[in-house]
Amino acid sequence: MWKFIFFTIIIFWLLRLLLKPFLKAMVIKSAEQMAKNMQQQYNQQQRPRYPEGSIHVDHIPAGKTHKNGGQASKDEYIDFEEVK
Repeated sequence: MWKFIFFTIIIFWLLRLLLKPFLKAMVIKSAEQMAKNMQQQYNQQQRPRYPEGSIHVDHIPAGKTHKNGGQASKDEYIDFEEVK
C-alpha cells in the first residue's frame, strides 16, 4: 500500500514538473495570438473603407422606390425648413 502511494506521489510530482513549463508556454503563445488578432481588428476599424466625402449605399430595401422615377409622390409630405 505504501509503495502505491509513494509511486503515485512521485508520478504526480514529475508530471507537475514536466507540464508546468509546457502549459506556461502554451498560455503565453495563446495570449500573444489573441493580442495579434485584437490589433488586426483595431487596425481594420480605424482604416476608412471609402474616401472621405464619398457616399456609399450598402443596401437598398426592396419596395422603397417611388412610382415616378424616384421623385416624391403627390401624397407624400416633405418636411422643410425655411432659410432666411
